[in-house]
Amino acid sequence: MDKKGLLGISPLLVFIVFYLVSVLICGDFSKVPLTSAFFFTSIYSIAIARGLSLPDRILVFGRGAGASNVMFMIWLFLAAGAFAACAQAMGSVQATVDLILHILPGRFIFIGLFLAGCVLSMATGSGVGSIVAVMPIAMEIANITGSSMALLSSIVVCSAMFGDNLSFISDTTVIATTSQGCELKDKFRVNLRIVAIPALIVIAIYLYLGKDMVDVTIPSTVEYWKILPYLTLLVMAISGVDVLITLITGITICALEGFILGTFGYAEFLNAIGTGINGMGFLLILILMASGIAAIIQHNGGMEYLVKVCTRFVKGRKSAEGCIAVLTGLMTACTSTNTIAIISVSGIVKELSQKFGVDPRRAASLMDTSSCVVLELIPYSAHILAAVVFTGISPISVLPFMFYPALLGIAVVISILIGSRKYSP
Repeated sequence: MDKKGLLGISPLLVFIVFYLVSVLICGDFSKVPLTSAFFFTSIYSIAIARGLSLPDRILVFGRGAGASNVMFMIWLFLAAGAFAACAQAMGSVQATVDLILHILPGRFIFIGLFLAGCVLSMATGSGVGSIVAVMPIAMEIANITGSSMALLSSIVVCSAMFGDNLSFISDTTVIATTSQGCELKDKFRVNLRIVAIPALIVIAIYLYLGKDMVDVTIPSTVEYWKILPYLTLLVMAISGVDVLITLITGITICALEGFILGTFGYAEFLNAIGTGINGMGFLLILILMASGIAAIIQHNGGMEYLVKVCTRFVKGRKSAEGCIAVLTGLMTACTSTNTIAIISVSGIVKELSQKFGVDPRRAASLMDTSSCVVLELIPYSAHILAAVVFTGISPISVLPFMFYPALLGIAVVISILIGSRKYSP
């Protein structure tokens, strides 16, 4: 047994054990903040960093937290939080909800919310951006209809995962295809064959769950002008505009329209911006700590240990495909970020593909899909945290309603077991 390797991945194990034991002691998931679990795990990870002085250990942790992809994610959260708060203050959220309720009968509300999130996340290539933009709408629907907030949060997260996984401009898609040497459109086709049935099943589930929902009485008129910020967001996203530019444009339109319509003044606009940014504080702290812990795991050889353990069991093409899926999933659990996970395993995945005849399109698809599955099933992922930061509910409460990633995980396993023939370049 590789004791150094086990020590390398031990921060992840410490986090899980600490969190679950704390829940048992407190008797309720909602009484155990994830920030506390991450704080003690961060202390532990710094303490076990090998061969470094304390200042250098903290430096390794800080470099992980300050990595360029983490900084981009933070900027994305800040802009998305500001947009969501401005849209709420200006009345865009309420107007959009009114339009949805006007168009869709009550029994189709869940499906409508899911499809809206799918389109937005596919267009922007950002699951997080989609979640933060759509969650205020979901919250308002929950308030009006009395639906479960945990269920609606899960619908938004699942839709973001669906779109992010299939998007042509998602960073995970670009990295996966580039590293394996295949075309975006080819990886999309392979992905679509895996996700189609789980997506149809989850739509049927949402239709069943909404069958008894009655139509809600709402105002007879919809303030269509107030929908403009969300409409702009969708149009710009579909046009391929960068997600940060899209969100900043949305904020600008919210401000101009709010001033013109008299919905709020300059002071109220600044207050909305501040509220939206401050509301992201909890999430940003978790992202920084999780990224720092991942850097310590990397420094201690935890990532290499996972690669060594997983590849030990590879004997042929199917086991190689299984290894690609498991390895990417474990890396995602360690880093809580699918982008970092795919970058970390892309080299070994290409080596496995070439050695055992795995189609590069399959390899890229398996990396992207398996990372998305795990990302939606760990309570400390950016996607789930981005949803619950608005509501204050426990991340654990969302997990029982994560139907789509569970179904997609099953579909990935089946696709490996009955997969295509050996690939010959």
